[in-house]
Amino acid sequence: MNKNYDVLVIGGGINGCSTAYQLAKRKKQVAVLEKTKVGAEASSAAAGMLGAQSEIKENSPFFDFAKSSRDMFPDLIPELEEKSGVSVSFVQNGMLKIADTMAEKEHLEEMYRFQKKEGEQVEWLSSEQVEQVDPSIQGEHFGALYIRGDGQVKAPELTKAYARAAAVEGADFYEYTPVLQLIQKNGSVIGVETPGGSFYADQVILAGGAWSRMIPSLGEQFPELVPVKGECVSLRVSAPVLEKTVHASDFYIVPKPGGSVIIGATEREGEMGKEVSASAVEHLLSKGFSLVPKLRDASWETAWAGVRPQTLDGRPYLGQTHINGLWLAAGHYRNGILLSALTGKWMADLIEGKAADSEWLAAFSPQRNLSEKEEPIVGIND
Repeated sequence: MNKNYDVLVIGGGINGCSTAYQLAKRKKQVAVLEKTKVGAEASSAAAGMLGAQSEIKENSPFFDFAKSSRDMFPDLIPELEEKSGVSVSFVQNGMLKIADTMAEKEHLEEMYRFQKKEGEQVEWLSSEQVEQVDPSIQGEHFGALYIRGDGQVKAPELTKAYARAAAVEGADFYEYTPVLQLIQKNGSVIGVETPGGSFYADQVILAGGAWSRMIPSLGEQFPELVPVKGECVSLRVSAPVLEKTVHASDFYIVPKPGGSVIIGATEREGEMGKEVSASAVEHLLSKGFSLVPKLRDASWETAWAGVRPQTLDGRPYLGQTHINGLWLAAGHYRNGILLSALTGKWMADLIEGKAADSEWLAAFSPQRNLSEKEEPIVGIND
């Protein structure tokens, strides 16, 4: 068993696998260490929306990063599918951001004016026009922001595609291999301890989502990650009910190829369990039925929960930590699927010293100043 690598990636979620894929493409010797199975946590629980414009009403490095990542998918998906043999059901079906209250209408109109001024592909639809675009939307609403360029994937399959493509490029994967301790020498990380022995590398990337902070010896300077549990339900329809992804102020409905319709998602800050509460199921079904009454005729499929990693300011941590040789790629909150395409490339660029965008370097640095808690960016994608 090889125990010496150029880079160790701790965490086999979507962003760990994306990073491993990009590094392996560049001929780095990469190992991914996963505490259970690849894609077992938030990456398999996500609804897979690629909504880069759904909550942004001002220019920011986050907005630029999100749009840049979304724009990578049309070329990246065929590449991954060819190498991995996994279909990820990528569709660019557009998103209707529904104004289900007057307050939400004002918020969305502000977003529309900003994004239109910036030249983004966005339209404002009246309630009558919404129902012309998608007649299944019959519940009370006050119009919608229509974002044609947004799409979706099946998140578990995309995670698997990243992992298999990384393996094709030469990356090694070690499932059921939790990291117990960092190995440090002269103030630098040089490897990790696992139940199966020690692994060594010049660079170690923590990509363990909400679990990234749980390795001993990280120290008080390591940035905070807040777990936020989310619950979803899935229904099955015998004939298509919706064409577009629908996102209201506090829930979403995502029609999937094959007949599944996902309704999500709750937000339970500080919780990390996988149990789905009866109240969550009731809440999500009620919301979905109120906007799209035809869903009452759907059959029950399943329900599940996942744990999202949130940062204090809503921006992910992508970069060098305070410990030399230790990097962090976590804190994507509800945007992990959307940001995965660029996260892998950006982390590979950082490791190789090729990352040039100074705004992104500062905005996503794990060492940025978080002494005062900022208002987090509202999550938009699961």
